[in-house]
Amino acid sequence: MAATHNLFLNVVLKAAGNEARTALEAVQEMMKLRDRVRDIAREELWELEVVGGTADDARETVERLVTSTNLFLNPNKHKHTLSDAGTKDAGSWASGLDDDEVAILVADREGTEGESVLCAIRRIGVDDVVGIRKWTRWRVRLTEPPKSGDPEALALIRRIGVATGRRDGLLSNPHSQISRAILPWGEEKVLAA
Repeated sequence: MAATHNLFLNVVLKAAGNEARTALEAVQEMMKLRDRVRDIAREELWELEVVGGTADDARETVERLVTSTNLFLNPNKHKHTLSDAGTKDAGSWASGLDDDEVAILVADREGTEGESVLCAIRRIGVDDVVGIRKWTRWRVRLTEPPKSGDPEALALIRRIGVATGRRDGLLSNPHSQISRAILPWGEEKVLAA
């Protein structure tokens, strides 16, 4: 049985992004959370599953795809990092979060963008990538670090992360997307399944 390697490809804009700036303004002004939310950043997180070879072979395959195609990023406006996803536990998703940040991960329920990229990869003859899912990772910087077990902090994160009305929630649509919150200490909370 061939070894399976899980990798995260993290893609960020080199300059400040309009989507993150607009989300921050909506959260601070429309949702009236200026006293609770200091900043919002947006990243694309590609979760890739590669079979066969060693972990170094898997990294080399993904790095080659990133540098030789425009499937994952535009090198003129994006930068990227590639990391081992390990067991894909919440601690892996929390990588790089500061104590005052919460990650809100959002993906389409159907995962069609990942499937589309996977088909394109197969068309160019790469068969060892067997699974891809694209997530948007919103990094929400709070004015105070959240505390473990604080129901008020989780309610705030849910209020920001899941749209429930025209003025309630923002970062995910529970009808077409799944979302989860990753707390700085690595705990995961499902927001919309």
